[in-house]
Amino acid sequence: MLKLIYTETDLHLELLNSDLDDWVENRLQFSTSTGETIFVSADNATFLLPELICETTAVNFYLHRQGVKTVTVNRCDLDRVEIGLTGYWLSNDLDGDEGIFVTQLPDRVELYLWQLWCSANVQPAMSDGVIWQG
Repeated sequence: MLKLIYTETDLHLELLNSDLDDWVENRLQFSTSTGETIFVSADNATFLLPELICETTAVNFYLHRQGVKTVTVNRCDLDRVEIGLTGYWLSNDLDGDEGIFVTQLPDRVELYLWQLWCSANVQPAMSDGVIWQG
């Protein structure tokens, strides 16, 4: 499962070894138990990667070979590529720009996108505190 955390000033992508439905249900139960209001909606999310790390043609070819139709790859300009995902948006504010977006893709595709993200952001190769194993 991929989890994108959108804040006012940043975006962070995590690779979780969780089932999407279970994670969303647990998050909803937690918010209910704390009295927190949370909104969940089916939606799309995007993030940018440098074209040098994410050659558009190669990524599109890989996604096509994996049979993934819920991910889009679009060139923004000469230097950047926009990755689009389909999943669920969770937020405390119905119209807010901050929140969490989650999606579930084939393990290999999630790992591939996460590795591209890490390469672009020079992050350690781990999530949830352990090295991810698919």
